[in-house]
Amino acid sequence: MATNTSICGICSLRQITQTSKHWCPQCEEALCDECRDHHTLLKVTRSHEPIPISDYKSIPSFITDIQQSCIYHNEQYQQYCVEHALPICFKCINDHRKCNVTTLEKIINNVKTSEQFLDLESRLGDLLQNIDQIKKDRNSNVTNIEETKTRLVKEIRQKRAEINKRLDYLEKQIIKDLDKKACQNCESIQNVLSPVKEKEIIISKCQENFQKMKQYASDLQTFLGMNEIEVKVYENEQYLQSMKEAKRLEQLELEWTVDPFVETILNSLKNFGSIEMRTQTSSIEFTRAKNKQAQLQVVTTKKTIDDVKLILQKEITTDGIDIRGCCMSAEGDMLYTDYQVQGASLTVIASDNKLKYKMSVDPSLGFDITLIDEKTVAITSGESREKVGIDIIDIKKRSKIKFIKLPSSPYGIARDHNSLFVCVERRGIYKINILDGTTSCVISCILPSYSYVAVYTDRIYYTNYEDDSVVCCDRNGALVWTFKDDLVLNEPEGIAVDNNGNVYVVGEKSSNVVILSNDGKHHKELLTADDGLNSPSAIFLDRENRKLLVANTKKTAFLYNIS
Repeated sequence: MATNTSICGICSLRQITQTSKHWCPQCEEALCDECRDHHTLLKVTRSHEPIPISDYKSIPSFITDIQQSCIYHNEQYQQYCVEHALPICFKCINDHRKCNVTTLEKIINNVKTSEQFLDLESRLGDLLQNIDQIKKDRNSNVTNIEETKTRLVKEIRQKRAEINKRLDYLEKQIIKDLDKKACQNCESIQNVLSPVKEKEIIISKCQENFQKMKQYASDLQTFLGMNEIEVKVYENEQYLQSMKEAKRLEQLELEWTVDPFVETILNSLKNFGSIEMRTQTSSIEFTRAKNKQAQLQVVTTKKTIDDVKLILQKEITTDGIDIRGCCMSAEGDMLYTDYQVQGASLTVIASDNKLKYKMSVDPSLGFDITLIDEKTVAITSGESREKVGIDIIDIKKRSKIKFIKLPSSPYGIARDHNSLFVCVERRGIYKINILDGTTSCVISCILPSYSYVAVYTDRIYYTNYEDDSVVCCDRNGALVWTFKDDLVLNEPEGIAVDNNGNVYVVGEKSSNVVILSNDGKHHKELLTADDGLNSPSAIFLDRENRKLLVANTKKTAFLYNIS
């Protein structure tokens, strides 16, 4: 790439300083008018399409910084490695001879008219439209609150005129309460609007960059640049959706309830009424051209479980006696539950394999664990005789903050958005709303103890060690598929699901980890006793960072990278 786009690159090589007027995306070189004319006549470059240098300079830096030639061999990219999602030159082939390699032309052909590109463009527009919709809705809500406030003040004062001066004090109190509640409502709405406006600025910039990329970037730049915009779009889509799921977009209203004694027993009045804040379900429906996430990779090659490989990153000493649950925090800390009748504990080991702390979870027996957020976890009690349910624990303060009671002993647990899913012995799978603590049975079945659960998209997966089965159901409890083969998987317990819907299961008695295809029809043994597994029970999959944590019941655990 030319280091100075202000002067003609070709003239510069001839020791001539000539102001550039054009840019050739294919050659990655600035051209003056004269060199541009020659450029369009030469047989090797006549198919190139130079653009005005001013247009090139308007392309975002993250696009222009994309190299279109190999930084190791200084040759044009000609191939594309699907495994590593990288463009490569012919000399790089030796390093990728075991990978799935295709031609770069096939990958980037018609990229600006591809479904993914058009979908991303549509999503940018949808995001801005949704943000604008939220702004209008919130501002309208503020206006309605102010109008309601005015109306209610009038009603209050009209009622005040009907009774004697003894109510002066009560009138002042109710108006003060009204102002306070109205202010709280408005402040709550402003707290929603402030980050939304910030998101609007970010997405507007993304859209501006996208249009520049669409108009002026090369196909390769467009292809590689789309990933960065895709990440931001996805993050902001998730953010808007999380706002709605967290009920931050609920309609706030004011309502005045007249005390019935106002009409009859003036001397008995204790107050003038009350001001209540009410919410109504938001009517906002987010615009989305397609109800699916475009894949980051514009490749039709579909990976199967045969392509999944595990690379050992490290072995961890847990010193556990009966490890039954494990997970990893965003900081890389590894958390394990040691299931004990006496001395049940939560062990936290830092990413450098050093013990961070160990805390008692008594009277819970501490069976399985799942992350709720960066500082909170949920731990099931297992077969505790004192308290049967789930402990919510602040892992930063190392203290229990809440207990959720359940009708029978809970074992495996998983989180999905604002819900916890837990295996309840002899009852089935229960769903618990994290926000309000309400519980409901989503799958009614006779589950044994030591059953585990995982949730992904519209599917619920659970294990049953008594009949050696792995079961997949939809969210309504309807059976989708069952895998059962005790020669492959004996006493299946811990379970996890990757971004492709493939299911990872540990077999305690078979001392292995088996991956099942998303339709349950195919399987592959990933880890065995030869890899150090000895009665493994717990498993955790970090989908974002593609890491797999597997824990033996005693002493050791293993962290793998998924490739």
